[in-house]
Amino acid sequence: MSIQGIVSSTWSDILQLQQGVYLSVEPESLEVLQSKWLRSPETCFVFNEDSQVMGYLLAHSWNTEIPPKLFKPLPSNTEGSILFLHDLAVRKSESGKGIGKKLIAQLLKTAHLQGYEQILLVAVQNSVNFWKKQGFIPLNQKVNECYGEGAQLMRRVLVA
Repeated sequence: MSIQGIVSSTWSDILQLQQGVYLSVEPESLEVLQSKWLRSPETCFVFNEDSQVMGYLLAHSWNTEIPPKLFKPLPSNTEGSILFLHDLAVRKSESGKGIGKKLIAQLLKTAHLQGYEQILLVAVQNSVNFWKKQGFIPLNQKVNECYGEGAQLMRRVLVA
């Protein structure tokens, strides 16, 4: 079991995993997902077990509290003090084994080392309670309807 940075050869596994976990939100294309990774590869990880991707996390630098739209590659200027956690997915068969928490812990460590001030995310598919347990708080701000019904913008402030 290990957490590693995403490399080109892991994308087919990531796409397969994504297809299996996103039921109420349409999965994004390879081009869109890779735009996050190419912008910020040091904040994108996979959790491997026996050479198989069991989970992944995509995060990228961001400069506004308005989340990027789904299904579109990132705009050219996204550098800022915010780290946007775009996606965290774990194989359904591995749910409840702590893989998501381990990926988040790796992201928090990396975010701290890189000097980010906060992490933003949009909780989808009724995941607000999971994110609250990870230290994120809901914000009173609407998100674009592309995130699906009940989507919630959330923040975790990072301490120095």
